[in-house]
Parts: sequence; structure tokens; C-alpha cells
Amino acid sequence: MKITRFRDLELFATPGGNESAGLATHAVGATEISLVFQRQAPNGLNPNHFHNCEEVMRQLAGQSTVSIDGEEIMLVPGDTLIVPANTLHSIRNLGTQTSEWLIISRQEVRFFKEDKSELRPIWAGQPQAA
Repeated sequence: MKITRFRDLELFATPGGNESAGLATHAVGATEISLVFQRQAPNGLNPNHFHNCEEVMRQLAGQSTVSIDGEEIMLVPGDTLIVPANTLHSIRNLGTQTSEWLIISRQEVRFFKEDKSELRPIWAGQPQAA
């Protein structure tokens, strides 16, 4: 059994005003589920990307605008969005407050840019390529 204390999280900054930390990932001993905390500053952007499996986004604080297939969906605290596998999407914070959410997916989740090149974010807690 492993517990991750929120106060002890190491947040990794990424471009676009984003910070992320793995709560339950390969790096901390999770074997089936991936749970990641993400935070975005006002006017922040997580650019177009997609994953090999579905992901669930649970909005915790602030608001996020998720663009999927030309549709913009605003999430507020308590909202949950299921993003299908291989679906190009982006996340923007158009609000005035910091936005926070959880991402839940399979442990085998892979991250791809719009040009289909693969990303391996360290915060995802996955084994790094050699």
C-alpha cells in the first residue's frame, strides 16, 4: 500500500502555464491506473494532443475549456469529461483563476503531439525510453 500526500507533491512545470504531478503512476507503484494532478494558470494552454486510450478529466477548481473536434466544452468544478482514445484535444484556461483537474487513464497511456510524435512527460511517471 502506498499513500501520496498532496502537500508533498513535486509539480513539474511545462510550457503554456501548466504544472503536473503523478499521484498514482508507475513511478509510485501503481500497476493498472494512472492518476495525474494538473494545474493551469489563467490564459494557459495545453496544446492539441491525443492518447492511445481513453482518459477521464475531473475538474477540481477554476474552469477549463476543452476543444474536441471543433467543439468547445467548458468544465467547472465537479464536472467530468471522458475523452475517447485517439481524439485530438486541447485544454485552455480562459478564466481569471488557476484551473485544477485530475486525469484518470490506464497505466499504459501514451501521449502524442498533433504531428503524431510521442511525448514522454516525466510527471506521467512512466518508464523513460532508453
